Amino acid sequence: LFESKNLCFRRFEITDAPVLFEHHLEPELKEWIPNEVYEDLDDTKDAINFYQECVDNNELPFVLAIELKETNHLIGDTGVNLVEGTEDEVEIGYSICCKHSGKGYATEAVIAMTNFVVETFGIKTLYGRVMKGNVASVKVMEKAGYQFLKEEYGAEDDPYNRGMLIFKKEVK
Repeated sequence: LFESKNLCFRRFEITDAPVLFEHHLEPELKEWIPNEVYEDLDDTKDAINFYQECVDNNELPFVLAIELKETNHLIGDTGVNLVEGTEDEVEIGYSICCKHSGKGYATEAVIAMTNFVVETFGIKTLYGRVMKGNVASVKVMEKAGYQFLKEEYGAEDDPYNRGMLIFKKEVK
């Protein structure tokens, strides 16, 4: 659908299921995004079918595969979903597999996805939620131009009750 310097962003395909499933089993991902772990390969395929339907209909949640241009390997995913109770604010999410983390790809993905969402959906207010203690993701949000807004406790996507750091970006 679109590209950045090092990455291609495309619709998920069912053939991505084994790689996506393995990626979401990585300990780091399970620690920081525990609600994004698929139960099994069938659960992963169901998720991909849902992502495909949303992308095909240009609806939210809008979740895309991230490929490394150099190798065409699937290295992660990114997406946006409406903030509950709003029609013009979204929350952005992403994950990059451990093998490719620490190389700036997450920041590149967040910037590219932010720009895509603004251009495609006309959304001007985006949020990012980071579990407290996830220093790498805090840096990604900051480098991508998101500003720290507040801490939140008791969220359903925070099963450890560590607290969530909420970041916000408003595009003019």
